[in-house]
Amino acid sequence: MSVGIEPLAAMVLLEIEKAPETTAGGLLLPEEARDAMNVGRVLAVGPDAEHVAEGDRVIYRNYSGTTIEWLGIEYLLIKEEDLQAKVTN
Repeated sequence: MSVGIEPLAAMVLLEIEKAPETTAGGLLLPEEARDAMNVGRVLAVGPDAEHVAEGDRVIYRNYSGTTIEWLGIEYLLIKEEDLQAKVTN
């Protein structure tokens, strides 16, 4: 899926996932808990990125990367080294 942004070097373009406002059981999550969830879906990777691929869901560090709003959607352009884990479920 091309969004018109192509990362360079070891940069990764993420679509930021918004945390749900409630749990599966219907409990309301406080805003602080929602802000702590740093999960995104990889939309594009630069040619030097080695450990992630398009379509991966990843956890990234707080306060890293550059937030971009492009055509009404919020993205994060981040260094691959600031990704902490893949979400496998």
